Amino acid sequence: MDEHILITNIQRFSLHDGPGIRTTVFCKGCGLRCPWCANPENLESKPESYVKDGKQGVYGQHISCEELVREVMKDELFYRQHGWGEGLDALPGGVTYSGGEPLLQADRLEPALRALRDAGIHQCVETSLFVPTEKLELAMKYIDLFYVDIKILNAERCATVLHGDLERYLTNVRTLFAAGKPVVFRVPVIGGYTDSAENCKAVINLIKRYSPLKVELIKEHNLGQSKYISLGKTPLDLHTVTDAFMEEYKDEIVKSTGVLTEVCKI
Repeated sequence: MDEHILITNIQRFSLHDGPGIRTTVFCKGCGLRCPWCANPENLESKPESYVKDGKQGVYGQHISCEELVREVMKDELFYRQHGWGEGLDALPGGVTYSGGEPLLQADRLEPALRALRDAGIHQCVETSLFVPTEKLELAMKYIDLFYVDIKILNAERCATVLHGDLERYLTNVRTLFAAGKPVVFRVPVIGGYTDSAENCKAVINLIKRYSPLKVELIKEHNLGQSKYISLGKTPLDLHTVTDAFMEEYKDEIVKSTGVLTEVCKI
C-alpha cells in the first residue's frame, strides 16, 4: 500500500459530512473554479505556500495510503456507532472524502478505499462529479454513499463560470443512478450564479428524474475569506440570497419531486 495522495487536512469528529460521526479527509486538487468556493486551498493539485497571521505555512502534504488508513482508523470506535433515526440517520459513521475533488485521486486512493471497505468502514465522498467516468467507476467499487453537487445546468454557463463540462457531469449522474448507488444531492444556492429561475427549474427537473435519497440546499457563505487572503487571492464577494428564498426553493422541490429536502445550516 505505497500509493500517495495529496491532502490538506484530516478533520476528526465531523457531523455534517455524512451520517454519524465521521473523519473527513480533504483532498487537494479540483478541475472546477467555482466563484463561490470556500476551500481555495484545495483547488491546485500541488502544495502551496501561504501566510496567515504573520506565520508562513504550506497547504498540502503527500501522505501514503497506509498512513491515511492508520490515521482514520484511530477513530474506529466512533464509526461503529449507528444513528437512532431512520434512513440516512440510521447509518453508521465512517470516513468521508472531500476537497477539492477527491475523485480526481481515485486511482491513488484505491488501496486505502479497499482497506477500509475490507475493515467494514462506511465510506462517503463529496463530489462535483466533473471527473473522468473511469475514476467514478473505480470509486463506485468502494464508496457507500455519494454526496453530489448540482451547480449550474446550462452548458454554456457551466463552461464559462465553472470551467466544467456539463455533459461529462450528466453522464456521471446517469452512471451513478444506473448502478443503484445511494446519492444525496447538494445544491449550493449562490446569488447571481445558481439562483436564477431557469437554473432552479433545471435543478428540480434533475431531482425529479433521479429521485435521490435526499436534497440539501446550502446557502452561500464567506467562511473561506481568511484562506483567500492567506494565499494572496481576492476574497469572495457574493450576493446574498434570503432565508425566505431558501425556504421557498425547498418547498418547491418537495412539492415537485416528493424528495426529502432540507436547508442546511453551516
